[in-house]
This record gives sequence, C-alpha cells and structure tokens, in this order.
Amino acid sequence: MTENRSRLLYIDDDLGLGRLVQKELERNGFVVEVLTSGKAGYERLRSSADVDVVALDHHMPDQVGLDTLAMIATLPKPPPVVYVTGESEGRIAVAALKAGATDYVIKDASPEFLTLLRAAIEGALETRRQSFLRERAEAEMREARDRFEALANERAVLIHEVNHRVSNSLQLVASLLQVQSTAQSDRRLAQTLLDAYKRVAAVARVHKRLYTSANVRFVDLADYLCGLVEDLRQSADRGGRSLQFLASQTRIGTDFAIPIGLIVTELVINSLKYAYPTGDGPIRVKAERNGDLITVQVEDDGIGVDEAAWRKSKGMGSKIVLAMVEKLEGALNVETRTRAGTCITITFKSADPAPELDGVDDTLTSVLVIADSLGRSDDITETMESRKILLLVEDDPLMRMVVAGNLEAAGFRVEEAGSGAEARAVWQKIPDLAAVIVDLGLPDCRGDLLAIEFRALAPHLPIVLATGYDEKAVAPGFAGSRLSRILPKPYDDLALIDLLETLGVSGSSIPPAQAKAGFAPRAV
Repeated sequence: MTENRSRLLYIDDDLGLGRLVQKELERNGFVVEVLTSGKAGYERLRSSADVDVVALDHHMPDQVGLDTLAMIATLPKPPPVVYVTGESEGRIAVAALKAGATDYVIKDASPEFLTLLRAAIEGALETRRQSFLRERAEAEMREARDRFEALANERAVLIHEVNHRVSNSLQLVASLLQVQSTAQSDRRLAQTLLDAYKRVAAVARVHKRLYTSANVRFVDLADYLCGLVEDLRQSADRGGRSLQFLASQTRIGTDFAIPIGLIVTELVINSLKYAYPTGDGPIRVKAERNGDLITVQVEDDGIGVDEAAWRKSKGMGSKIVLAMVEKLEGALNVETRTRAGTCITITFKSADPAPELDGVDDTLTSVLVIADSLGRSDDITETMESRKILLLVEDDPLMRMVVAGNLEAAGFRVEEAGSGAEARAVWQKIPDLAAVIVDLGLPDCRGDLLAIEFRALAPHLPIVLATGYDEKAVAPGFAGSRLSRILPKPYDDLALIDLLETLGVSGSSIPPAQAKAGFAPRAV
C-alpha cells in the first residue's frame, strides 16, 4: 500500500548512489523513483503531478541542476526541491535557494549524507504541508468573508427596502390625512387632521433621511431640521410670517431624530396658531450642541404664554412635546419674555454617534431665513421679478442657501452657483447682473481668478470676494478695482448688505433701512 507514502523523484547521474538513496529512503517509508537526466526528470514532472518532493543533483551530463530547477519552477504546481551538490563552497547552494530550492544537502561519501538528505526531504515535505494548510485556511477565510459580505449586502438592501417602504407608507398616511383635511367642512376637524398630517410628515422625513443615507446610525441635525422647517413653512395656512432657523452642524443618533422632529413640529405649529392672533411675526428655531448637551429652542415675539398653563393644557400638541421630552430624558423650560414672546427650550444629552468622523464646530454655523413667501399675490410676484439680480458663487450648499435666503429677504433676487463652471453658465444666461458675490475657494478654480475673469468682461460690475484668508493671498488684479470689495468669512449679513450698498447695489423691493431693521448681526 503506497497511498499514504510520499513519492520522491531522485535525479542524479550517479546511478549507484541513486540506488543507495532509493533503498535507504524506501526503508523509511518513501516511494522513490530514480532518473539520471535533468531533462528526463522535468518531463516526468510535467507528465504527472503525483511527485511529492524532488532531490536534484547539481552536476549532470545534459545540463546542470540549476537549469533543471529553473524548468521545474515553470510548472503550474511545482513540488519542493532539495538541491544536492558536491560543491563544498556555498555559492552553488545559495544560487539554488535563490532559484527556488527549499533546502540543500552537500553530497559526499560520509554516512551522514543519507541522514541529512532524509531530514532535508522530510523538512521540505513539512514546509509544503504547512503552505498547503495556510493556503486552505486563507481560502476558507476568503470564502467566509465573501459569504459574510454577501449576507451583509443583502441585509443592507433589505433594511434599505424596509425603510423605503416605511417611508412610503408614512407618506401615504400623511397624504391621506391632508386630503381628508381639505375635504372637511368643519374647520376645527380640518385643522386637527392637518396637524396630524404634519406630525406624520415629521416622522416620515427621518425615514427618508435614513434610506437615502449611506450611514443609518446618525442624522445631521441642521440638515434635518432645516428641511423640517421648510416643510412647515410650505404647509402653513397663512402667509406673512418669518421662520428663522439657526443650527450648528452636528450629528445625532437616529433614535433622537424622531422625538426632536415631533417637538419642533408641535412648537412651530403652536406658534403659528397662537403667537400672533391679530397679525404676523417671526418664529425662530435654534439647535446647537455643547459637548454631549444638545439644546433645541423655538421662540416667537407673540403674546406669550404662562408656563403652568402651558404644561396643564389639554391640547394634543403640549402632551406630545412633554412625552417626547420624557422619551429623550431631557428638560423643558418655558420662558415668557418681559416685553412679548415665548421661548421654549429643550435640553438633553446625546453623545456624538460618529466620533471617528471629522470634528464639528459647536458654534452656530448656519442661518436660514425664510420670509414672506406664502400666499404671494401677482403684485408681489411682479415685484420679485423686478428685483436686482445677484450672482452668488459658493460651493457649500447649506451656506449658499443661507446667504441667498438672507439676500432675498433684503430685497434681491439671487442666482446661485456652486462652482466656476456653473457661474459662467449663469453669466451667459443672465447678462444684466447687478453684482457678483464669489467665494475664494471653489472646487474647480480660485474665486479671485474667476472674479478677474468677470471683471475683464464687465469692468463696471460690482464684485464681492468672500474669503477666510488674508487679503494678501488674493490675486492683486482683483483688489485693484474701485468696484471690488473683500468680505471676511464667515458671512455677516449686515456687512454684506453694507458692502453692496457702498458699491451702489441695494434691494429694489425693500428700502435698505427697512431691510436692515429686520436683521441682527449673526455669523453663518
């Protein structure tokens, strides 16, 4: 029986020594085949892959062992080779090892030769066995990893699909509530259904953020609340109000997003309903992080409310707010201003769910002012069309939206661009721009070089360059014109309007003094 015995191919032109090796190693459990030519040995290996190990002599008549070793190395799965040489110096052995031999043995007439040869052959077989086990283990690990990745991808697709279906279902429920509200003749019932619609829409927005996001562990608070406030503005039943939104760019866990969304929805709806019974006024939404402490605030300048009465109210809105605050394990404070207005503040603890990402600044970094855009008449639309047109070139989409909103509130019409290429396209489409505001750092070009390009086409065009860098870093050709101004970042609304006015550009539909009166200095 030879099934479990290792097969050795011994290649040596000394047939007598070959027989001696064959006899000795077969006595120790090997199956030994002897050949006297390197080429014959290579052909034997090429014709069959049943050889486990090769012992190869250096000096042979047809070719030296190094040439045979090189030929063996070209086989698809070459067996390990023990190089046998009579050379006493080590240069031949070193050359054989570099050519791919597993080990070498010095051939001499001493009885130790056979012992050393057997030990070298057994060592080569063990090395091959370990290599085989390692390759098999690596293959199994790759297969397991591939299976895991396939399962993870399948799970991610399923989660994505579930969130998508949940979001669609919530949107359907919200739409049904809205349709039912418009079909009611009872105003109180219609308003109740409309409020329910807004609550469901706030929850649906979170799910939409989840299934469209690459990371379902957290939600960007500023981005989420900005969209929520915009939805509330669009669904408000009367125009003329100003919703102001301020937030620091921070992340919150998805478990916190729905309670916060419901709280803001209820408080904004409450202010829209009751803060200004005889008119309209501003409503401000603010959110920021200080370490693990997050503060969410809704404030108005209306008639005010008593805290005790608000907490004891039987209205559904206040009950929802209190329940969500309890769910967040937070604190709620209702403050009535001495002059007028109410400020409701919710504070709770929430660690950053993604600390491995880049750190975020705790200072207020964005301001969104959405004003007087509800219930516009044809006269107002015509006034909007008659406003002076500004081109705002800023690559940060949130900051661009913020600055554009504030400029529109000041009486301008704003065309937005996020790169130099987009700015050039707007330039071609609208030749009668009143002014250009361009950020220094754009993704495809430097803002000052883009400004110089515009200046060459329109020498008398007012241009404001917004930069967080030292003025000396700006290209000299930009600052040389009397119609050029530099605005330090972060943007300041008052400073920007003042710069535009010094360049002879002011909002056409709102007098400058009135436009300024509605603004307080703030950073974006």
